[in-house]
Amino acid sequence: MGEIAQLRFAIASSRVVTPDGEIEAAIVIEGGKIVDVIDRESVPPEIPLTDFGGLVISPGVIDAHVHVNEPGRTEWEGFTTATAAAALGGVTTIIDMPLNSSPVTTTVAALNAKRTAAEGKCRVNVGFYGGLVPGNETELESLVEEGVFGIKAFMCHSGLDEFPAAGEKELRSALNVLKKFGVPLLAHAEIVGDAPSIENPKSYAQYSASRPESFETEAIHLLIKLCREFNTPVHIVHLAAASAIPAIDSAKQEGLPLTVETCPHYLFFVDHQIANGQTQFKCAPPIRDANNRKELCMAVRSGLIETIGSDHSPCPPDLKLLDDGDFERAWGGIASLQLLLSASNTVARFFRWSPSLLAERLSKRPAEIFGLGKSKGEIKPGFDADLVVWDPNKSFVCDGKSLAHRHDVTPYDDSEMFGVVKQTYVLGQVVASDGELIGEPIGELLRRKEPTRIASFLNELSVEARHSAFESCCASPAWVELMMSQADFRYDVEVLRKAEDSFEGLVEAELLEAFSAHPRIGDVDSLRKKYANTKAIASGEQSGVDSASESVLQRLADANDEYFEKFGFIFIVCATGKSAKEMLDILEARIPNDRETELANAATEQLKITKIRLRKLIS
Repeated sequence: MGEIAQLRFAIASSRVVTPDGEIEAAIVIEGGKIVDVIDRESVPPEIPLTDFGGLVISPGVIDAHVHVNEPGRTEWEGFTTATAAAALGGVTTIIDMPLNSSPVTTTVAALNAKRTAAEGKCRVNVGFYGGLVPGNETELESLVEEGVFGIKAFMCHSGLDEFPAAGEKELRSALNVLKKFGVPLLAHAEIVGDAPSIENPKSYAQYSASRPESFETEAIHLLIKLCREFNTPVHIVHLAAASAIPAIDSAKQEGLPLTVETCPHYLFFVDHQIANGQTQFKCAPPIRDANNRKELCMAVRSGLIETIGSDHSPCPPDLKLLDDGDFERAWGGIASLQLLLSASNTVARFFRWSPSLLAERLSKRPAEIFGLGKSKGEIKPGFDADLVVWDPNKSFVCDGKSLAHRHDVTPYDDSEMFGVVKQTYVLGQVVASDGELIGEPIGELLRRKEPTRIASFLNELSVEARHSAFESCCASPAWVELMMSQADFRYDVEVLRKAEDSFEGLVEAELLEAFSAHPRIGDVDSLRKKYANTKAIASGEQSGVDSASESVLQRLADANDEYFEKFGFIFIVCATGKSAKEMLDILEARIPNDRETELANAATEQLKITKIRLRKLIS
């Protein structure tokens, strides 16, 4: 790849999107890194400064869902065209899916072939996923050790015979490997079941009905079950069915390491816009109705959906069967890599999302989920100078022929879109400016480094401070001592796994000590003085009681008394995200239980709370 520019310079704007929000600032850059973020007026005169006025400067977009089809499929998308499109669209990092190249990336040899095919061609940074297919489970650990950013599985047939569906057996095998590393399992979440057959292959409505939302919801329920069982990161890609959101919400409230992506086409289009025969819109899962789109957009805004990825999957135009309009036989996939930022921003204008929210979904969260959070995804000192300068208010009419993708078929053709990229910087160098590519390819081929944010935080604490941290999370002195005895944590997942293993060894008396360190629901001041450092974190968890009515609060107090009198310990529930009424309903449902059942219930809730608190140590 090209050499990184070493000279110090600065770029400035009245709208720089930082972790603290949108501010007026100058970004000082040297050696491919952000050196400082300062007032524009504070830039020394000897440092060259480019002032972009009122244009937005955001972290470079990270598109974590791109299909680049090298090697082996030269008539499909290649690294030269894909990364050119990315640069022109403000995307500074892509992560490549393990299909539709030939061979598919299910072995280390295939991964090395990918890297060889990409070498010297990439205008932006490129990472790679490995693939899970029946029979390659023994390859997964080697793929992770070689630096893939996740392992991708299809829960239905992918469309390629060399990448068949992974069933529950294969998913379990994969999670058993991945739990050692904290690397996510990515899943195309559709389990094919009974559905109406397609009688008119040109009918979009019939195509959509042939892949109903139930295909997604069934798959997502299985993924949540496995995520709970293995306590290993699971990432649902291209969520299209809003009906799955309640289950996802519950899983997140439970503290499971579940994350979710959707795509701009599910937020931009609705099914009634798609005429019969318009196979450029074919994708799986299908684009659904306006209410579904609204609910997905609300989930993006709230953060239940953390990331937006293009799922850029262009095929040669003849495979789209545009002349025939046959949805049943046409290749499914949307070409949109160059349009990810502008399509997302067009939706953002309608739903009043800020550039800061877009940066969270398009840059920061993808970086954090896929192990790049220490160097990419935010504008702050020490991070890579991967940046996009753009005008969110300027519009253009999309013309597929003008895009840098390998092929020009896209459903966005003739759509008015808001968000014009002025300049894209990769490692401090301009790679695109005013719609033109600049210089030679300089993008890096990336390898995932294991996430160590919690582990590093704990390792760097003094013995006394580490003890206090564990006390605020684990409470029981025996549990705290077991965690203290684990020196030099390597990965975040190891911290959580050792917390779980240590917890399994606690006897009843030690469990009761952990329970007693909690406040009664609705009464944070009931914490024992011994555990005063738990008060602040517990107060935040119980925010659902703040708006409760007097009658609900009174019933909570009475039911807590009933519970304690019957069982001899306080009611424990993971309160994060729950209203006072929801907690009351759970409390009243558990009072009739016998003591053995309730001790097990409380222990399960205690472990959930502790895992959430361990993650909060770095928030």
